Amino acid sequence: MVGLIGVLLFASPTIGILVNSPVGEQFSGLYILGPNHKLQDIPFNIKVGVPYSVYLGLHNEMGSSSYYTCFVKIRNETDLLPNATLGTSSTVPKLYEYNSFIANRENWEKPLTFQVNELTITNGASRISSITINGLIYSVNKESEWSSDKTGYYYNLFVELWIYNSTFGVSQYHNRYVNLILNMTQ
Repeated sequence: MVGLIGVLLFASPTIGILVNSPVGEQFSGLYILGPNHKLQDIPFNIKVGVPYSVYLGLHNEMGSSSYYTCFVKIRNETDLLPNATLGTSSTVPKLYEYNSFIANRENWEKPLTFQVNELTITNGASRISSITINGLIYSVNKESEWSSDKTGYYYNLFVELWIYNSTFGVSQYHNRYVNLILNMTQ
């Protein structure tokens, strides 16, 4: 028994290096940066057939390594975004999915490219029928009414953050999302 205690005491500094105990507030950061890794060059006025690129990033401060999933979705102004008060995700269907395993206090960053392939504008409404995300084409049916106060047809390309809950064995919405506002032009 004394030998076992001695081994544990001797090994404790090494175990401390391998296992990070949670200290302070635990959180995950989710962000989008423009193509030059800056906020000021995030695309806004979107034209059909033109590819756009941003960077999607995560930072893990959960106190341990975490498995994350990011769902890319598109909505019009009547579809609901995630509800921060209730901690619920949006009911808008996912289009694209990123999966990553990030060590505590580490960052993850990947390009997010998108292109609107098909857009029709008639009778004061626009309709996106097809969008490409990271080289994959998705059929969508999103209509947006003309916004006279904002003078445009507005959509949101947004990303929800989900985290794996090992206690329950499922991924759960992590109450974080980022949102790109897209003004469709021809």
